[in-house]
Amino acid sequence: MKFSSSFKVGLLTLAALVLLVGTVLKVKGRAFSSAKRVEIQFKDVNGLRPGAGVQIMGLKVGQVEEITPVVEGENSFVKVKFVITDPSVQIPRASSFSIQQSGLIGELFLEITPPKTRTIYIPMESRHLLYKNDFVQMKLSDKYYDVGVVKSVDVISKNSVPFSYKNNIKTAYAYKVDYFINLPGLIMPEFIKGSAVTVGNEHKLRLVPLDEMPISYPAQDSEYTIIEPMRLSDFMDWQYKAAETLTETNRKVNEILTDETIADLKKTIASVESLTARSNETLGKVDNLLDSSKSDIEQLLAMTQQATEDFSKLSHNVNNIIGDKHFKTTMLSTADSIDKLARNLNKVMDSADAEETGKNLKIISENLAQISQSVNSMTKDDRLKNQIETAITNVNCAMSEVATALDTVNKVNPSNPNQASDLQQIVSDTVVTTSNLRKFSDKLNKRFLLFRLLF
Repeated sequence: MKFSSSFKVGLLTLAALVLLVGTVLKVKGRAFSSAKRVEIQFKDVNGLRPGAGVQIMGLKVGQVEEITPVVEGENSFVKVKFVITDPSVQIPRASSFSIQQSGLIGELFLEITPPKTRTIYIPMESRHLLYKNDFVQMKLSDKYYDVGVVKSVDVISKNSVPFSYKNNIKTAYAYKVDYFINLPGLIMPEFIKGSAVTVGNEHKLRLVPLDEMPISYPAQDSEYTIIEPMRLSDFMDWQYKAAETLTETNRKVNEILTDETIADLKKTIASVESLTARSNETLGKVDNLLDSSKSDIEQLLAMTQQATEDFSKLSHNVNNIIGDKHFKTTMLSTADSIDKLARNLNKVMDSADAEETGKNLKIISENLAQISQSVNSMTKDDRLKNQIETAITNVNCAMSEVATALDTVNKVNPSNPNQASDLQQIVSDTVVTTSNLRKFSDKLNKRFLLFRLLF
């Protein structure tokens, strides 16, 4: 069967069209076989066009098919759909997508970066252990989340830790931890520190930014991390703002550092230098004075040490005198004499000098009480103790004489003129005796008070 020329031309044209369509689809990344297509969202594609290449770690694995803007006010975005033409390529979860440029003026392409393995050094503590496949934890929006997984853990000496981590490690050994982040949308800070923690029954690696600035939980629905491109115009705007801020700072500095201010600063510096020189001279004199007075200072310290030892002996003697039985007996005898004296005094309250005698006896009793208190806080030196006992014995004797006189007064009959005269003389003598006893007890009490103040 013969075909006409028209049929041959039509068949050839159809074959050419099929070949052309297949070539175009192949160039654009649309394979006849089912290829994996992915859709992501950018806030700005910065001039990326359909047909642009898709690379993963520098290797081209697909092409951009469609770029569709979605305008929704403040929530506007751009949908980017691309196809992976290599069926062996799998995009890991939390991979980063960014728009890159080949060279300074080259074409734009979509770059895919799988999660990177990071390394951190943390203290090794016995109560917090860490193992492979433990979770990595971070605080996001005031709550702790699992954001990654530990790949390996090695124990090393502190001396093997890099210098930038040594300040955070106080233990003899440290963990060298390799981990990766698998939370989509989380962009890790450049500088972080870590520690091993135990949450319940699980061991975790807890990461914290070095500046401890709060981090928000990523608000996105995609399983990938989208890194927005930076436009050259935005970069220039930031540079302009930085330059403007620097200019304003320089202007304020120039306003502050006027000629007068600079002159004052120079004077201040000169004064400080002069003061420093004088201070050095003074310190030199002080050093010389200390060197020359070294022997006097040592002697003063020795005297102070001796005074401390004497005071210790005094305290020891005071503790011993408190428990002396003979001294206690003497004090009880004195108290008994005072008691008898008070009973006899009640019978002569009608006498003209009885009130003054009572006052003197009261003061004598108070002085004896204070002397007793002073003795209890003083030394147990034998010589001093004998003197004290002698003085108190004399007072007891005098008090006994007063009691005897008062007892005599009780036996006198006031109706007898001779006895009345004797009564008046006895009362008068009693007043004189009590007055003298008061003076003696005052002097004795003052001496004991002075002794207490000195020690």
